Amino acid sequence: MLKCPWHGWEFDLRTGQSYCDPKSTWVRAYEVTVEPGEALARGPFVAETFPVSVEENYIVVEL
Repeated sequence: MLKCPWHGWEFDLRTGQSYCDPKSTWVRAYEVTVEPGEALARGPFVAETFPVSVEENYIVVEL
């Protein structure tokens, strides 16, 4: 379980299931649209990656 420290909403990390009751939550709504990615920017898109290793009980990310 993951709990948001600001809102208190809870999520199951394995499934993404939210345990927040939307009927008891007041949030602002925004108008949105869905467009193909190429309409916004052309690729190729390359994500920056970093070497990661596990040392004892720690995850080490080399920057």
